[in-house]
Amino acid sequence: MSGEAKTRVPKQGASRFDVERHARSLRCSDIARAARLADLEHAIAHLVTRGAQSPADVDAGMLEDYVWNLENTGFTVETVEQRLAAVSTYFAWFIRTNKPARGQEALVNPVRGVRVAHSSSCPACKANTNDTTLKGQCAIRDGRLSAWQPSAFELSLTASSANTRAAYRRDVELFAEWLLEAGDDAAPNRVTKEDVRAYLAHLHDRGATSRTVARRIAALRRYFGWAIRRNMASIDPTEAMHTPKTKGRLPRPLDEQTVTTLVTTEDPDAPTWRRARDRAALEILYGSGLRVSEVCSLELQSMSSDKTTLRVMGKGSKERIVPLSSPATAAITHWLTLRNEVANETSGNALLLSSRGKPVGRRDVARLLDEACERAGIVGGTHPHALRHSFATHLMDNGADTRSIQELLGHSDAATTQRYTHVSKERLRLAYTETHPRA
Repeated sequence: MSGEAKTRVPKQGASRFDVERHARSLRCSDIARAARLADLEHAIAHLVTRGAQSPADVDAGMLEDYVWNLENTGFTVETVEQRLAAVSTYFAWFIRTNKPARGQEALVNPVRGVRVAHSSSCPACKANTNDTTLKGQCAIRDGRLSAWQPSAFELSLTASSANTRAAYRRDVELFAEWLLEAGDDAAPNRVTKEDVRAYLAHLHDRGATSRTVARRIAALRRYFGWAIRRNMASIDPTEAMHTPKTKGRLPRPLDEQTVTTLVTTEDPDAPTWRRARDRAALEILYGSGLRVSEVCSLELQSMSSDKTTLRVMGKGSKERIVPLSSPATAAITHWLTLRNEVANETSGNALLLSSRGKPVGRRDVARLLDEACERAGIVGGTHPHALRHSFATHLMDNGADTRSIQELLGHSDAATTQRYTHVSKERLRLAYTETHPRA
């Protein structure tokens, strides 16, 4: 395989579709904007070859042909849905910014009638795997990129958490798809060091952070080690590959008053059960410092009989006991009196449930936190992990020792917990410079 492998996406027609102006309208990070722009340009290149000279020429048939082409080439279910979503967002923007003249028919988003051959929401993809994988084992989904056997690789990562396994699998799939777009016969035994270097250069051009690049290298190194053991590859193209040094990012905790306002705010228009569930989720996130994945995996039997502690399954299937704050205990107790209003046969023993009675997911928690931030007037919002950062930082600020905080957070490495010491030192420095007359 050539070391010059790179995505060969012709940009002809992009100016006629006003792609750059659409890209400027997207409210997202520069990295996400570059990714969406690349997805859109890839679709437009295909549409132009089918005779589309402008957005108004595109119909559902052209897009169905594009989706079929992606699926037939072997792109993953996630990539097909992601690219179709980018196209849908583009046409929604185009319709908003190009109002029809009087007497003309209103434009309709051509993506509306397009269906993918296989969706990531199929029952097999969403089946419960008891934390073996984040998604179920689906023959259609796992059949994509068959030469790379991503499903078998994911299942081989037995010592890693489900989130890590899913992330590594996705990293390998993205690399394989990048090779596919180069037009070569992409297979593990044909990959060279030049291909990997070209891919890393591609990531750099996209604006990927050193942390992202380091994880991609780690995933590929893990994959090719596995592929060599299975005789799927003869060399490891990542051998002696330099991993960029990642910059340690200090946590950005919220102050105590802001957290109190955030956790206690309620939506007066929401059903009583939802207000109770949201309050319980927020109290657990901050009161016990759990990861969002740990909150989502809590079960009814996770809480002790005296309702003072939670048994949590953390990263790497490591179990720990964390205390419950008094407000969290009260919030959970109140929620349990209303849980049956949404519980059904799909609920199982999950502690927190969605409106459909299923265990809450990461997006459910992120959504309820976004709504709470809006009610609390927190500009720019925050994310679930910020409450975990706040939990640890407030403990440190109030005199807790590092070892105790490490146990509460479930960190296997004390160096990870030391970040909160740095945050507290920064606060001390700020207090000193703002108050000392000779600072």
